Amino acid sequence: MLLQPLPAWVRRGREEGGAALAAGAAFLALDQALRAAPPWLGTLRLRQALAAAAATGRLLRLREGLAELRDAHHLTRPADDPGPAGHLHRAWRCLATQPTRFDASGLARLANLVAPAVAPDDLLMAVGDHEAADPVTAAATAAARLRAAIAGPDGELLSLMLADLVLATRFGWANPVPLLATALAHSELRAQLERRERTSGPEWISACQAAYAIVAGETYARALDLARRAESLTIAMQAVRTRGASHGLAVVLADDVVTATRLTGLGSERAARRFLDRLVVLGGLREHTGRTTFRLYGL
Repeated sequence: MLLQPLPAWVRRGREEGGAALAAGAAFLALDQALRAAPPWLGTLRLRQALAAAAATGRLLRLREGLAELRDAHHLTRPADDPGPAGHLHRAWRCLATQPTRFDASGLARLANLVAPAVAPDDLLMAVGDHEAADPVTAAATAAARLRAAIAGPDGELLSLMLADLVLATRFGWANPVPLLATALAHSELRAQLERRERTSGPEWISACQAAYAIVAGETYARALDLARRAESLTIAMQAVRTRGASHGLAVVLADDVVTATRLTGLGSERAARRFLDRLVVLGGLREHTGRTTFRLYGL
């Protein structure tokens, strides 16, 4: 799949009056990339989940950055308690991997990520009937209504997740992509997105248009980078002669990063480490920790 960079005017789509047009253009490109379902799509979604976890950690007064959030999830067994940072990271990962279903079970799954006490009907009421609205307006309105109904950090976090679920539903994506929360990393947008007085009025809609214009463009740029890295990985794989290599490749492309223990199809953890380290040497993968033990590999 050949992806082209966004035009400069889209990347600069913060000028007054241009946010809606820039958001539409950025989403057009991102939508085409997602619908093509490239093999690295899992990496893109879960890397967005990591970015969303890092951006929303401040809502829960967490200090962990990207590296700590990765460790909290990937170096903890699924049955063990990963701590607050790990729970936050896993919540965003669950959003990014669940099917885009806007029914009782799908909404219950969303609420259980951060606020189990919230009933699916509360989420349905927040969404309302916005079929006539454009996807960004529908997502922004749902987030505003839910934030007004549920106070505190849980309501804030759930409203950002709901916005992305509504957006994915309107675009017809197979899985939600964490987007709106990543705008909290931008100081010029954070104040608007963290306002305590939420309405569905023009100011809030415009703030979400500006946020989505930026983060959709950033996500598309990440897709471009992953496409290039995946191509390098494909070339590197031609020099690797390992039984089960195709299984290892699929596991790597499906996640943000992986440990050697995830590559069960290669026979042993030692064989998996050799496989991954070989791909790092060949320029097909990166090792993301800089450590000699407990290493994490990915595009």
